[in-house]
Amino acid sequence: MAAASRAERRPRRYAHQGHRRGRHRGKDREFRDPGKRRRPVDHPIARRAAALVKLLRKSRRLAAAFALLAVAAAALFAFVPVHADMTILLPERRDGELALLFRSLQQGPANRTVLIGLSPAGQGALESPREISHAFRQALEATGRFDWIANGEIRQDMAAVAPFFDNRYRLNPPLDPAQFSAAGLRTALEQLLSALHGFAAPVVERFMAADPTLRTPKVAALWSVTSARTKQGVWIDEEGRQALLLARTGGAGYDLVEQTDTIAAIRAAAEAMEPKFGRLELALSGPSVIAVESRDLAEAESTRLALISVPLMVGLLLLVFRRLSALPILFLPIGCGFVAGAAAVAALFGYVHITTLAFGVTLLGIAEDYPLHLMARVRAGAAADAAARRIWPDMSIAVATTILAFLPLALSSFPGLSQLGVFSVVGLAAAVVVTRWVLPHLIGPPALATKRRGGSLLPSILRANRQRLGLLRIPALLAGIAAVAVIGFRAQPLWQQDLAALSPIPESVRARDQALRRNLSTADPRYVLTVAGKDVEEALRRSERILPHLADLRAAKGLDGFEMAALYMPSHAAQQARLAALPADDALRRNLDRAQEGLPFKAGAFEPFLQALAAARGAPPIGPPDMREPALRARLDSLLLRSEDGIKALILLRGLRNPGELRRTVEDTGITGVRYLDLKQSAQTLMNGYRDETLRWISLGAALGLALLAATLRSARAVFAVTTPVVLSVAMTAAAMALIGDGLTIFHLLGLLMVAGFGIDYAVFLRKPDGRAEDHEDEVGAVALCTATTFLAFALLATAAVPILAQIGGTVAVGTLFSFLLSLAFTAPRPGRPA
Repeated sequence: MAAASRAERRPRRYAHQGHRRGRHRGKDREFRDPGKRRRPVDHPIARRAAALVKLLRKSRRLAAAFALLAVAAAALFAFVPVHADMTILLPERRDGELALLFRSLQQGPANRTVLIGLSPAGQGALESPREISHAFRQALEATGRFDWIANGEIRQDMAAVAPFFDNRYRLNPPLDPAQFSAAGLRTALEQLLSALHGFAAPVVERFMAADPTLRTPKVAALWSVTSARTKQGVWIDEEGRQALLLARTGGAGYDLVEQTDTIAAIRAAAEAMEPKFGRLELALSGPSVIAVESRDLAEAESTRLALISVPLMVGLLLLVFRRLSALPILFLPIGCGFVAGAAAVAALFGYVHITTLAFGVTLLGIAEDYPLHLMARVRAGAAADAAARRIWPDMSIAVATTILAFLPLALSSFPGLSQLGVFSVVGLAAAVVVTRWVLPHLIGPPALATKRRGGSLLPSILRANRQRLGLLRIPALLAGIAAVAVIGFRAQPLWQQDLAALSPIPESVRARDQALRRNLSTADPRYVLTVAGKDVEEALRRSERILPHLADLRAAKGLDGFEMAALYMPSHAAQQARLAALPADDALRRNLDRAQEGLPFKAGAFEPFLQALAAARGAPPIGPPDMREPALRARLDSLLLRSEDGIKALILLRGLRNPGELRRTVEDTGITGVRYLDLKQSAQTLMNGYRDETLRWISLGAALGLALLAATLRSARAVFAVTTPVVLSVAMTAAAMALIGDGLTIFHLLGLLMVAGFGIDYAVFLRKPDGRAEDHEDEVGAVALCTATTFLAFALLATAAVPILAQIGGTVAVGTLFSFLLSLAFTAPRPGRPA
C-alpha cells in the first residue's frame, strides 16, 4: 500500500519537475537552434565581461597606434638631420658676410678651444707653476683628444719649432736690416749666450748654428695665441694662483657628445694628479664647455619639471576621469602632431632645427585641449564617435582659426620662424584629425565614460553664477584699456635689448668665462674687422695696409691687441721684398766675424747661418697651404674665410675701449673692402628684425582668423563675444609681463601667440549658453579642465632656471587664467535672459 502510494505520487512529482525541466529544455533547444537568434544574457557580470573584452580589443588597437607612432618617430629622426647652428636666426636675404662670420665662429677652431685654469685648493700664489702646468699638459696630451695644447712653455723638441725655423725669413715679424750689421749681430750673439742658460736651452742648442739671431723664437712668439702673464715660462693668472692652458679639441665643437667626453677626460686628468699635488681646483670655459653646461642645465631642468608636472597632471586627470585609460588618449594626438610637424619641416627644409622641436612641443600644448574636450563629453553608455560629432563644429572653428593665426609665420624670411610656422600648422592639423577620426575608434565608451563625482562641482558653480560673471565685462574692458596704456606709455623700453637676458648660461658660468679670457688675454669675439679680397693675396695686402693703424691704436692704449692672418703670414709681395733686402754673402760674413770677436764661439760655428741666408734670398714666397702643421694651418683658415665673391680676412680685436674711434680710423684709411662689425649689435639688430617680422606675420594671422570667425559665426555679437576676451587677455598678459620683468622678448611674443590660441579655443566652446544643462556642464567642465592642465604645466615651466623657458611658461600661465575668466565673462548671458 505504501509502495503503491509512493508509486502513484511519484509520477505527479516528476510530472511537475518534468514540466519545469521541459520548459528549460525547450529554452535550451531554442538557443541551440541555429535558425533562431540567441538572446544575450542580461546580467551585471556578463555586461562587465563584455565591456572588458571590448576594452581589451580596443586597447590593443591603441597600443598598436602608439607602436606605429614610435616607429615613425624613430625612422624620421634616424634620417633627418637636426641642426643647432645660429644661422637659422638669419633671414634668407641675409647679410652674407655676417652669416659667414657666424658660421666661422661656430664651426671654426675658436669653437673647439677650451680655456683651462688649474690651481691647488686653498692655497695662495703658486710656488712652482711650471711643474704643475707641465704635468697637466702631459696628462692632457696622453688622452689623445686634443689637436693642440699650449701653456706658454717652449717645447723642448725641434718638431715643435720646425715650421717657424724653416720659414723664419719669410714669416713675420718684419726684418730689420740693422740686425745684420756688426753691432746687430753682436747683440744677437750675446742674447744667444743668455738663452743657452735658460729653460729653452736644449732646443736653442739644436738650431743656434743656423739661426744665431734667434729669429725662430721671435717668429714662434708672434704665433702665440695669448699675451698672458708668465712665470717660470708658463702662463698664470693675474693673482698668480692659477696655471693657465689653452687646448683645441679634436672633435667638432657642435658635437656635444664628443665634447662631453673631452671635458670628462680633462677632469679625470686633473684628478689623476691629486695624489702628487694635493686637491686641485679646475676652471673650464670656452664655447664647447658652455654648450655642454647649457645642455646639462636644460636637461636637469627638464627632468625636474617632468618629475613634478607628470605626477600632478596624471593625478588631475585621474581625479576627473577616474581611469588610467584616459592618459594615452591625451598623449596620442600630441605625439602624432609632433611627428607630423617635424616631418613637414624636414620635407620642406631638408633638416629640423633643435629650437623648432623645443618650441614646437610647447606650442602643441594647444593640441592638448582637443582630446580633453572629447573625453569630457563622452557619457557612459554613449559612443565616443557621437561625442566627437557633437563637438566637431566648435572644434573645427577653433582649430581653423588657430591654424590661420600660425600660417603666416611659415612665409617668414627667417628660417627659424618659418620652420616654427610649418611645424605648428601641420602639427595642430594632425592632432585635430587624430582626435576627431582616430581616437573614437581606438577607445570605446567604457574607457572614456567618467563618473566625475568631483569633476562636476566646478562647472555647477560656474553655471549657477554665469550671469554674475557677465557683470565683469565692463571692468574687463577698463582693465584692457589700462593694459594698453601700460604698454604704450611705459617709461622703459617695451622690448628687452640685452641679449644676455635671453642667454641660458648662468651668471656664474659667464663670470668664469670672462675671468679666464681676461687672464689669457684672448680676443673678444664682439668686435671684428673684415677685409674683402678677390683672393688670399689681395686680402693679405689690404690687411697689411691697416695693420700699422691698429698698432698705433694699441700703442695709444685704445686697444689691447688684435689677431689677423697678415700678422702671421705676409703677402707674397711683402715676402719678396723682405727676402730681396737680405744682405749679400760677403758683407754678412764680414759683419759676423767682427761680431764674434771676444765671444766663446768657435770659428766657423755659424757657417749654416750664412748658407741659410743665401738660400732664403732665392726662396719663393709661401702661402697658407704651405703651412703643413695642422694647428698653424687651422689658425690661418679660421682668419681667411672663403665666400661666394672671394676671401674675407678677419681681424679679431681684443680689449677695444673706443669703438667709435676705431670706426673713424677705418674710414679715414680709405682702404677698399674693410668693414667694422659689432657682433653684439648685429645680433641685436637681427633679433629686432626677427621680432618685428614676427609681429607683422602675427598681425596678418590675426586678420585672417578674424575673417574666418566672421564667416563661420555669421553674427557680429558672436564674433565680439569670441574675439574680445582673446584681445583683452593678450593685452593684459603683455602688460603684466612687461611690469614683472625688464621688457618683452621674442619668447614672450611666442607665448602671447599661444595665449591667443588658448583664448580662441575657450571662447568658441563657451559661446553657446542655451543648450541642455548637461551639455552646458560638459562644455564648462571641459574648458575648466583644459585651463587647469595648461596652467599647471606652464606655471611649472615658469620656475625653470633657463630664461627662455621661464618667459614662455610665465606668459602662458598668466594668459591662460585671463583667457578663461574673460571667456566666461563675455560668453555669459546678459542679466534677465535665461541661462
